[in-house]
Formats: sequence, C-alpha cells, structure tokens
Amino acid sequence: MLGWVITCHDEQAQEMLIKLEARFGPLAQCRAVNYWQGLSTNMLSRMMCDAPA
Repeated sequence: MLGWVITCHDEQAQEMLIKLEARFGPLAQCRAVNYWQGLSTNMLSRMMCDAPA
C-alpha cells in the first residue's frame, strides 16, 4: 500500500498530520513518526518499519 510517513522532531509530525487531515479529511495511508534529539539510528529505523502497521 502506498502512503506517506511524516517524520519530525518532538511532536511536529503529529501536528502536521492533524493539519493535513483538517484540510483534506482522513488520511488512512498517512502515518506520523515523532522522534527526539539523540535517538539512535537503530531505534529510528525500527520506528519507521513499524509506521505502516
């Protein structure tokens, strides 16, 4: 399934997704992944793999 994964520091990805849904309606194929400063690349990789689930 094609879709978008929005990634940003802190809570910015979720905020962006909320704004997009307010403008365009529900986006079932869009996921937000928020991550924090200092997160390891290994953990970010795991979070990205879990995003489509």
